[in-house]
Amino acid sequence: MNKKILAVLLVVLVLFLAHAVSLNFIQDDAFISYRYVKNFLAGRGLVFNAGERVEGYTNFLWIILLALFTALGVNTILASKILGLAGGCLSLVLLYRIGRILLGEEGADRTSPAGWIALAPPLLMAVNGAFAYWCISGLESGLFVPLILAAVYFSLTRERLMVLCAAMATLVRPEGALVFAILIFHTLLFRKAGLKKILLSVTAYAALLLPYLIFKAAYYGDLLPNPFYAKTGFSWEYIRSGLDYFWRFLKHYGLWGGLYLLTLIGWGRQAASGSGSATERNIPARSRRLALLMIWFYSLAVILIGGDVLLGHRFFLPVLPFLYLLIGWGLFRLSGLFPPGPLRRGLPAAVLAALLAMTFFLPRSWLLTVRQAEFGLGRKMAITAAELDRLYDGPFSVAASTIGALSYYSRAAVIDMLGLTDPVIARNPEQIPGIVSSWREKKYNGRYVLSRDPELIIFSTGMKPSAPAERALLLYSEFRDHYYPYYLPRGSLLQVIFRRKPGQAAENRLFPDAEFANLFNQVLSLESRGLLSLAIEKTDQIIVQGPEDFSWAYDRMASLHFMMKNYEEAKRFALKTVQMDDYCVLSHYVLKGIYLAEGDTAGVRREHDKILRYNPEFFRLNAARSTP
Repeated sequence: MNKKILAVLLVVLVLFLAHAVSLNFIQDDAFISYRYVKNFLAGRGLVFNAGERVEGYTNFLWIILLALFTALGVNTILASKILGLAGGCLSLVLLYRIGRILLGEEGADRTSPAGWIALAPPLLMAVNGAFAYWCISGLESGLFVPLILAAVYFSLTRERLMVLCAAMATLVRPEGALVFAILIFHTLLFRKAGLKKILLSVTAYAALLLPYLIFKAAYYGDLLPNPFYAKTGFSWEYIRSGLDYFWRFLKHYGLWGGLYLLTLIGWGRQAASGSGSATERNIPARSRRLALLMIWFYSLAVILIGGDVLLGHRFFLPVLPFLYLLIGWGLFRLSGLFPPGPLRRGLPAAVLAALLAMTFFLPRSWLLTVRQAEFGLGRKMAITAAELDRLYDGPFSVAASTIGALSYYSRAAVIDMLGLTDPVIARNPEQIPGIVSSWREKKYNGRYVLSRDPELIIFSTGMKPSAPAERALLLYSEFRDHYYPYYLPRGSLLQVIFRRKPGQAAENRLFPDAEFANLFNQVLSLESRGLLSLAIEKTDQIIVQGPEDFSWAYDRMASLHFMMKNYEEAKRFALKTVQMDDYCVLSHYVLKGIYLAEGDTAGVRREHDKILRYNPEFFRLNAARSTP
């Protein structure tokens, strides 16, 4: 390799590392893998909860590598970031190598622009925020992408290693099987390989995966991971979600669809050159065909499965390198339109500079917002986990819809209300009329969750039931009667969870109309935006339409009127609330404030004692100064 080109490639790697480190955070789902690693090394098995053999992950090889590094003394979280960054660097090197193949032997000519243009794809990848974001996230994306690129590289050079890399990619993520299928299809269609050769590759791939499949069947009792049952489906709703996911990707990294249109032009030029150009001897033409197939087939698969619930274009990461490879080829073709001179060098450089600027800056603000939200979620759940462990001396159980950091930092047995790590919810979901959402994790089973009798139930957004699994719980009398809002300190704020009351719950009954749960969600959203009068109107509807035992509606009314300084109404609703359910500490707090203003010392002491009895954390760290 030209020493100058090598030096520039090293600069590109440093640029990528600096970019990724600037986005440093941990995606909440990464903590699920960390918990599997923790339990595995503690001798509990490859499980999420001790004694429950559920394959709640889809990244087996990633977990094994993290366990290996952790056993050697490296912190698990640090190990995930080191592996992700190392994989990102390897991706850029492989992308450069594939780019040289795609441009042909001219790409190796140090006097030709193509030698430098081969650096364009890794440079575009290095400034791509989504790629840097996921490589530092703690998830397996940083390992999955280089294994895909390695499989593609070896499919063009040493096919036996292609099978090995494709098998390893499949062990990192199930989509590795799709990559292998595309590679086999390409070999069959454009290399005119014999059936024997194809069967040999397929057999080798299956043989490499067979021990893993045997382990899954023996240990978990199933060949498919539990998230497959929790997430997958096929309907117009999935396709619509996938198209929305695809369009967001096009707006940020696909030039609003322009790059995909260029792939069609590229295919047309390949076809015009004749079938002979894609023979075994014409490796550059073969590589361009393969890049096009990877883009089209992988993109179609992402659309059909509905995209990803996580923001940040994670599922399109395997497509990006091949889009950038074709951009490199386009820049090479552009340079060939001019004779040697400044224009031949300058015009491709100018186009590349414009693409680099758009790639980095166009989605930058959006990506930083997504990162900040994930960063805040992880911190909130870590603090919550510490508070829960302090609250309970011995073993306890928590049902939650956001389980990552909560499960890793807490010693609780965690029930995943979305079913990713729970086979009952994943395979036997409820369907309640009126509970609608566009969430990918839309499977839930409120009756089953309550039958597990968890000590605590935690919603992802505090008191507000955002997910279908959370709204469904409101319909069950056992949740409304046997659990109560419990306030934990989080800095200068109070976080709401739901704590189980002592004693045995009464018969569990389902309220047939889900509209009140949807209205309750709206009330809390309006309250957070300061639209208190409108929130009162919606809460009034809940009192009329909802179940008679829904004391939390009166509880909100007391709080809303108190914030609006309608103290007479606030007192009336607060007294009604505690008559219905004495555990509603928010109404006790409202009454305490009113009695304080009235000079009723006995009333103040009585309400203060009630709050301390049901929710002693309420007054910790001066949290009572914040409105719950």
